[in-house]
Amino acid sequence: MTRRSVACVFFLATAGCAQPPTDELDITSSRVEAARQQDAAIFAPELFAEAESSLAEAQRLAATERDYLAAIQAAAHSTLRANEAFFRARSERIVVVRRLDQILFELKGLLEMAAHRGAAEEAPAELSALQTRYEAIRAMVEASDLLDALAAGMALKPELLAFEERFRGE
Repeated sequence: MTRRSVACVFFLATAGCAQPPTDELDITSSRVEAARQQDAAIFAPELFAEAESSLAEAQRLAATERDYLAAIQAAAHSTLRANEAFFRARSERIVVVRRLDQILFELKGLLEMAAHRGAAEEAPAELSALQTRYEAIRAMVEASDLLDALAAGMALKPELLAFEERFRGE
């Protein structure tokens, strides 16, 4: 046997006895969980789905096929995608939160202007309904339902602008 043949036989013999990649799977699982906590399923769904899929494949390879090298490679791919999903989700979340802050500020100002210009006396039911919708949007934000809150705020703004405009000239 040549040295190369001996090395190959040694590698194959030891590869079959390798330890399961539990550390790699634990690290990958924690990265996928961190992405989940950052709402990556909402803000980076494709990347997050790929990370979860690769993690499941790595776990399957390690548990049922005992193909540890392939499991490590799948875990590495999952970790990469989970990290990308984490950072993209964090960035997208920041943009949405800033936009929500702006929308809520504008809505509150419009409500206050309308009330100050006579809506509280002339159209109290309409004003109350608009204030209730505003508070519902704030509750969505508190519940971390950010995208729905943003959509609701964007839908309320033109209505509130038209309502407030009715009381400008008076």
